[in-house]
Amino acid sequence: MSDYWLPLLILLSLSLGINILLLWFYIRIKRVLQELNRKALLSEDIFYRLPMEALLLRKGQVIKMNQRALENLGSSPQPSEIKKIFEKKGKKIEIYEVNLDSEHKVLLVMDITEQESLKEAYQIALSYLSHELKTPFAIAYGYLERLENLLHKRIEDGEIKTLFEKTKESFQRLEKLLKKLFSGIDYLAKEIKVKQEKLSLKEIIEEALFWVTPLAEEKRIHLAFEVMEGLTIVGSPELLTQAFFNIIENAVKASPHGEVVQIQALVQNSKKISIVIRDRGPGVTPEKLPLLGMPFFKLKESEGMGLGLFITKRIIEAHGGVLRFNLPREGGLEVHIILPLA
Repeated sequence: MSDYWLPLLILLSLSLGINILLLWFYIRIKRVLQELNRKALLSEDIFYRLPMEALLLRKGQVIKMNQRALENLGSSPQPSEIKKIFEKKGKKIEIYEVNLDSEHKVLLVMDITEQESLKEAYQIALSYLSHELKTPFAIAYGYLERLENLLHKRIEDGEIKTLFEKTKESFQRLEKLLKKLFSGIDYLAKEIKVKQEKLSLKEIIEEALFWVTPLAEEKRIHLAFEVMEGLTIVGSPELLTQAFFNIIENAVKASPHGEVVQIQALVQNSKKISIVIRDRGPGVTPEKLPLLGMPFFKLKESEGMGLGLFITKRIIEAHGGVLRFNLPREGGLEVHIILPLA
């Protein structure tokens, strides 16, 4: 009889161990399910409290909406009718899609009415400023030219002529400054219209380099240019040449005598290309990096009007691209221009 006790005890021990293990798994799974349920409820609560209209779609049909969507769109809106509903209320919107899987997506509706109104007011104010500056300046410059003719005919006093020449030079400098300002205002106030031409990236950069070369030679700076043949982009040759010229000229100006400015094109994937322009200058402090490309921001008081990088950014963005800045460990500044390939 004793021969049966040992196997029975082993069997009971195994059974008890398995039951304890199953109980542990049950408790563990229950906790996980409770946590998932808590997170699901939290996610649903966040979804309902979003400060914009949010709609959950399955196969293109609305299956769930948050509180704001119910209030502003009704209980059963069609996704294709959302913009019309808001337009009837005099609102401008942008709709963002977030794909969850092959069947589900979330639509987020952003009200941009106020931003668009401010943008329009901003554009009107800048256009008005441009007009109001141009007219009196043109009149004043016209009187100055008439005065010059009279001075040459009637006045022999050398000091008066010298003072007049200095006044004229000041007006000419002011004229150049205003032209830059008016050009900058055009980019601030107006949408940039881009030609849809197929362009060779290499030829566009070579054209920009042609105009920068005299300054580079004066500072004995080597322009290391490395761009593959056959890379094609779409856009305006004049605008893109201006954008590359602005960046490369800045790099040359920032670089010490005898240094190298690198221009390299790297294909990111079949759709995008990154053009990296790097100088060996002093760079910028990290806190000022986000300010690069902002209108009227400049590192030195003696530097122009602070519109060059801003104009470049507007041009690149109008071509569907992105302008980014980076501070390499070795010093200097890296400018990344990302453009879509044709």
